[in-house]
Amino acid sequence: MWTAEHPNVPQITLPGQAAAVPGPLDMSNMYLAHYGFRRDLGRLLTTIGRVRLDDRRRITALREHHAWVLFVLHHHHTSEDETIWPRLRERAPQAAGTIDALEAEHEACDHWISESTGAFQAFDADPSEPGRERLMAALRALADTLGAHLAHEETDGIPLMMAHITPQEDAEMHKTITKQYGLRKLITLLGWIASELPADVEAHLRTTSPKPLLLLSTLARGRYQRRMAYLWG
Repeated sequence: MWTAEHPNVPQITLPGQAAAVPGPLDMSNMYLAHYGFRRDLGRLLTTIGRVRLDDRRRITALREHHAWVLFVLHHHHTSEDETIWPRLRERAPQAAGTIDALEAEHEACDHWISESTGAFQAFDADPSEPGRERLMAALRALADTLGAHLAHEETDGIPLMMAHITPQEDAEMHKTITKQYGLRKLITLLGWIASELPADVEAHLRTTSPKPLLLLSTLARGRYQRRMAYLWG
């Protein structure tokens, strides 16, 4: 365990978050991603429920945003599957049941990711009320399944990360993920994670985030907010 070797760092708390476990890792990126998934799946459900069937441009834009959220989720889950869970299995064998459950939850999410993607493509190609109902059912199931997983991760998974992953390893994982996005998608990501944050979290990030990321986030914010204003109506 590494917790005795490193002091606790301040953690952020966002709407919908199940826990903010103390420990030596700054889990801001994890919590911001979780908040983004919860926020945008809820927004998609609300907006799909009221979008006009003849508003083809907006329906396509909503499908594209759904694809973006799933793109971020893919990177998020892949990092856990390929790096975090294997390390925890090696270092915390007593927690195998928890890790098994978290991995199984990823698979359950994959089913609804596929279902919602297919339903969105069909609704975009030929908008109809039955298509809307199918899509909303798939999105609701994805939001519920993913939401339960995120809460489980926040209450039981993150304590394991705090105890068995070093700050240096955590930093390297974030560097690897950042490189996978490339500059253009990274700017979009920064706009996404900075959207609709509580004032106290914004203040915390201004004092703790690297200056280059703060600059990119500032550049991304205006354009991203305009896009979301159109998207959500």
